[in-house]
Amino acid sequence: MAASANKEWIVKHGGLALGEHNYDFELKDTFFEGLDYSEIKQGSIKVKLLLIKRSNLLELHFVINGLVGVICDRCADALDLPIEAKNKLIVKIGDNDQGDTDDDIIIISTKDHSIDLSQYLYEYTMLALPAKREHNNEADCNQEVIQRLKTYLIDEEITEDNEQETDPRWDGLKNVNLN
Repeated sequence: MAASANKEWIVKHGGLALGEHNYDFELKDTFFEGLDYSEIKQGSIKVKLLLIKRSNLLELHFVINGLVGVICDRCADALDLPIEAKNKLIVKIGDNDQGDTDDDIIIISTKDHSIDLSQYLYEYTMLALPAKREHNNEADCNQEVIQRLKTYLIDEEITEDNEQETDPRWDGLKNVNLN
């Protein structure tokens, strides 16, 4: 991996003894602000990393806990979400032609004596976010936005015959034979 502009996320493994090594990281607003493509613009996250060094690989065990600032999917206001995650990354040290890798296994050259964890810290944080990001209660949402949404939404009204009202522009498609 390319060297990060911030050395805070780089772990040097070249001179480490075999065995377990512990690291602590804090991901603050500046970490997320430096990523133009990030949905997260602020956060306060603590990461505990257990690095287990073996002769030809590194096992990286991440424990991530904290709060991230995102946008509510319902009302588009700021929302602080708690996150927690545990992730494992295997870093094989050797030639790049050692075979297939997957998302949890990477291969680095024997010439590399450090690894930049910034991308993995970001990805693991993003994966910890729920798919639906909204306030727990609609009452906590921006009520002005909720009211505007309700006025613009087209309610599907049920007629007396239990048929849904349709948009007359699409009525011609009812007669199309697809067989």
